[in-house]
Amino acid sequence: MEVLAHAGLSTSYGTIRNHIKALSADGVARFKRLIKTQMCFIVWDNLNIAFRVESQRLNSMNHFDNGTTSTVIPMHNPFTGGSTPLGTLPLSMKPPRTTTFPVLDWDINDVLPSPESVEQLGRCCLWQLKRIALENIKSLEHLRKAFKDFPEPEVDPIAIHKTEPFPLPALHEDESSIEGTIRVYVQILRNLGVTDDDLRAHGLMFNDGDLLTDSLVDKVESARRNSDGPIDGMKAPIRRFGLYHAKMAGCRLVINEHWGQPNSLWPGSLWWEHTQLLKRKPISAGWKTKKATPWKPCHELLQISIAAHVKDGFRVHCGNPDLDTWAANATIDDFNGVAEQVYRKLFTTHAVDELRSLPHRDISHENVVLLNRDALFYIEFVAAIKKGDIGRVINVLQIWMVMMRSPKTMPKYADAIFETLRRIDRYDPVLKRYFLHNWLVNLTGRPYSFKEVDLLQEHQNFWAKIIYNAKGSNRSWDWLSMITVCIFTLRDTMRTVQKTFNITSYGEHHTVPDMTNEVQALADALRDERLQEHVVNRPANDPDNTTAVVPVRDLLEEGAKYANTRQIIY
Repeated sequence: MEVLAHAGLSTSYGTIRNHIKALSADGVARFKRLIKTQMCFIVWDNLNIAFRVESQRLNSMNHFDNGTTSTVIPMHNPFTGGSTPLGTLPLSMKPPRTTTFPVLDWDINDVLPSPESVEQLGRCCLWQLKRIALENIKSLEHLRKAFKDFPEPEVDPIAIHKTEPFPLPALHEDESSIEGTIRVYVQILRNLGVTDDDLRAHGLMFNDGDLLTDSLVDKVESARRNSDGPIDGMKAPIRRFGLYHAKMAGCRLVINEHWGQPNSLWPGSLWWEHTQLLKRKPISAGWKTKKATPWKPCHELLQISIAAHVKDGFRVHCGNPDLDTWAANATIDDFNGVAEQVYRKLFTTHAVDELRSLPHRDISHENVVLLNRDALFYIEFVAAIKKGDIGRVINVLQIWMVMMRSPKTMPKYADAIFETLRRIDRYDPVLKRYFLHNWLVNLTGRPYSFKEVDLLQEHQNFWAKIIYNAKGSNRSWDWLSMITVCIFTLRDTMRTVQKTFNITSYGEHHTVPDMTNEVQALADALRDERLQEHVVNRPANDPDNTTAVVPVRDLLEEGAKYANTRQIIY
């Protein structure tokens, strides 16, 4: 109303509300038509809202409601690039559930990554290292054009296409129980206007969500396995855990393992970089903390840290005491040669094994090499999602599956990744390709614009909870169920108005600040402490010192032991 007033247009709250009701009704009609004309899949997530009452009474108190939001998304056809006709993935294509717990057909080769995927991951990590070096060593600017002749490696890229999401009405149903999941699933299909016959004609539906959603749907499938109806028997859902939540878990895996001992006298840990060097506000990190490690500051920390470690690695291995002097005169062959040496010496498991075989070990240096390797895996995962290369995503998941099997890490995610990868390997090839090539969405249809399905739902929750939620006594689930249907339409309308009247979309608070100074500060500290060089008589390595540096676990080694010493049962 304020923007329209600036444009010389006057309207009332009632008029706007009537238009929103009409817009919401049109949205309902659209997704009901959509589900009857082409195959779709569904993502849902919990929505928690605090209802505050200024003057509380016995029948009007402050309370906290748990609900659920959901979105239906047209299924991308990976074979034609268009929409997917009804019945392309019939219900019979889903293997029948016959046991309480999933029984998987697997062998020892499924427990560890294959040599092919390891080789692909190595090539991709090396390319990411080169990209990071070019972005953070300014004297290499003249090689950017030549580097374009070495395109980013591809494994199984999703074809670039535009995804149009269709939000469904918000539900005042808590999905965090088996009963709640059943009610949410049935209500979603009811809102879509889908019956048993419609579901038979439609075929299978991928169901995306966080690990809790995946686990609950699995339990409902188990409980309803003897039911014959498509809806009651959960015959249509194909479970997929969200890659956004997997990304957060991978970030926390690196942060927690390499956080180090707070207030330690010795450099080399992420705590040292985060708190001592960057002067950031302390956060809870490490495997023994009671609170979950916050993802956003940790994601940023790994971006800054890996850039500094790559920059210092080039200084160590370029053969010139002055990095900028070498970089200013380097050819693309010189750059590639040093990059491969930096990767081999500072970012691989083989480098750690070589260091551990030396007669005089440098624990601080070994810890930094392990941090480099694990952080680079995370950087590759983030880049693979943005690129939309699901094959590269799978390669990192296979590594994380092993690492998360280490004691006191993330066994639930290890189980979820193991089960999911084994299930899709046994699927019909057509179903497997649809599964993988619809695991990411692209709302713009542009390159490097893919994102996770569960992140799309988190963004919808943000718009519903923060931007378009009613205020005061007008806040209700009736309003949320109406407004959530047209959230993306309202967002696009807002952007159109902003563009028409030259209104800045976001403003300076939403830009990513330059991190050059932070990267240089960490790189200087790494140089001064010689942490990326083998130092024989480093004081932190003295075993007689009660405060000596503790070796960081090689999570790949620890996780690989699980397959040899324990029996995995499903």
